[in-house]
Amino acid sequence: MRRAEPLEPEMAAALAAIDATLEGDPVDPEHAELAELALILRAERPAPATAVAGAIDDRVAARLARPPRRRRLRPTRSWLAAPVAGLAAVALVAVIVSSGGGGSSSSAVSDAAGTSASASAGAAVETATSSASAASSPSRSLAINPGVKRGVPVPVPSPSLGGAGLVKRQVVQSAQLSLSAAPNRIDDVAQQVFDVVDSEKGIVVSSHVTSTGGPDAGARFALSVPVGNLQATVSALSQLHGAHVVSRSDDTNDITGQVGGAGRRLAETRALRRSLLRQLAAATSTEAVASLRAQLRDADAAIDRAAASLSGLHRSVANSSLTVTIQATSVPIPTSSHSGGFTLHRAVHDAGRVLVVVAGISLIALAVLVPVGLAVALVAWAGLVLRRRRREAMLDLM
Repeated sequence: MRRAEPLEPEMAAALAAIDATLEGDPVDPEHAELAELALILRAERPAPATAVAGAIDDRVAARLARPPRRRRLRPTRSWLAAPVAGLAAVALVAVIVSSGGGGSSSSAVSDAAGTSASASAGAAVETATSSASAASSPSRSLAINPGVKRGVPVPVPSPSLGGAGLVKRQVVQSAQLSLSAAPNRIDDVAQQVFDVVDSEKGIVVSSHVTSTGGPDAGARFALSVPVGNLQATVSALSQLHGAHVVSRSDDTNDITGQVGGAGRRLAETRALRRSLLRQLAAATSTEAVASLRAQLRDADAAIDRAAASLSGLHRSVANSSLTVTIQATSVPIPTSSHSGGFTLHRAVHDAGRVLVVVAGISLIALAVLVPVGLAVALVAWAGLVLRRRRREAMLDLM
């Protein structure tokens, strides 16, 4: 039998106010309108006839006077209870294992399933049918292992991650961009590079600009920009006025393992320093104190190196390196195919285009005029026929 869901607090309070009103008890002022409505409805309810009410009371009294009929229970077969419960438990474990409960969670599922199977077999002495249905119901499978769902794999936390499950990957992004410009435009393009880097909140790590006006002119920049602005910076540099993109490359490098190793080394050296400080506090001889102080200096140096390494890795993740090179090339001015004078080939080409345009316009006009002409011809023919018939009718009258 399905269990009724609990009522909401507002609905329960409203029903309680209605019951109190009908019983004559006081109610909360906020339910005054509801109480007044209940009293109005009770006053307007239709009253049944006396004969009908008496017949209903007689039927209820006769029914209550009759002894209840007991249902005959089917004899239970206790010798079938244990095999049925065992088969149901085995089928349940097979379904759970096949639906994704593998790996380290399969042993826990099978152990819990064995426990539930033994409990079901012990309870099956009373009723075989109830134990079998309880073993095969979805609620029992959820009780065995609430984390196992049908068709949904259960993620197993990795021990190397400290039970956290997933970690944020540490990825270093970099790009290289090669541009070409006219020899006399190297300074202008280089200044545009500085402007783009400043607008994208980057820094120029190093730069070298050679402006001679000849083929040996060029420039090279080593830039560092925030990782979120890398693509915008590359796009802006690719659209510099007076420069053309020769090549572009993007690189990514996952350093999650290096960051984790640097963090572990820093933690180990800090733990070693704390241990040395405790030993130094407990040292009594001069030789031991001197040795522990020397080890502390080495530990401090190791801590500085590990912290610097970890900080450098974090900086490389947060800021992307971008290398931009500008080489001087003589870019030829593109010539137009129509820059020459009037020629026979050009005249034939233009005449063909004019004919194509005229033919298209004629076709469109024909498509519009043909239906209109047909409609006009049909109306004229109908008018002639009508006029002829009228003339013949006038002649017949004369």
